[in-house]
Amino acid sequence: MFNNRKLIELPKKGKALVITDIHGNIDDYNRFMDIWENFRDRDNHLIQTGDLIHGMDLKNDKSIEILDSAKYKFENSKNFHLLLGNHEWSLISKTEIYKAGINLTLNFETLLKQKFGIQWEDKLENYIKFFKKLPVAVKTGNKVFISHAGPPRYIDDIDEIIQITNAGYKGGHRLFLENTGCNAMMVGHAPVNGVELTNKRQLVVASSYTMGKRAYVKLDLERKIKNGKDLLKMVKYLD
Repeated sequence: MFNNRKLIELPKKGKALVITDIHGNIDDYNRFMDIWENFRDRDNHLIQTGDLIHGMDLKNDKSIEILDSAKYKFENSKNFHLLLGNHEWSLISKTEIYKAGINLTLNFETLLKQKFGIQWEDKLENYIKFFKKLPVAVKTGNKVFISHAGPPRYIDDIDEIIQITNAGYKGGHRLFLENTGCNAMMVGHAPVNGVELTNKRQLVVASSYTMGKRAYVKLDLERKIKNGKDLLKMVKYLD
């Protein structure tokens, strides 16, 4: 395994459990962690593609509990990989983020104040320092590119995507996979009904923030991947 901090490169060995946006849902997070405990092996990996935080319902938003758990696992296991999502990036860039008219940045600060009192700002800065350490993408030996979302338009290679974390997480470019030497891409970010294959090469996976089904992928790192259809064969569901 190669890790240059922003890009992780996995060898053609073992499997990878890929889960996407959790958004403060601790029930789903715990179920995925149970799957990981039964799946983990020296050659297996977990990849969480970002947006662990920011639930829509403040009362049931367990972003802090999830973040603390995932942070511990990330820092104590070389096979537990967290990627940077746009919601984590919003805290780094100090940009307020909204969904359905709800200020999720303000909600997250409310959670911090409830849990840490007058020390909430210090805790927030510690989380931001942690987010700055997170990689933005994974490239596998069998030519799969994994990130929070597809690259913005006109981004053509890995070096560029590493530099544009703040440029937004939308769009995409047809040449990107060709220039990165990959045959397929796997992302989260969009609340599809479990999974959605776009342009035959990009598989969108919704693990918790979803329009219905909750999906994840058990990616065989030793199998040849020619396009997104090969990834579809490895999709699993919580329900």
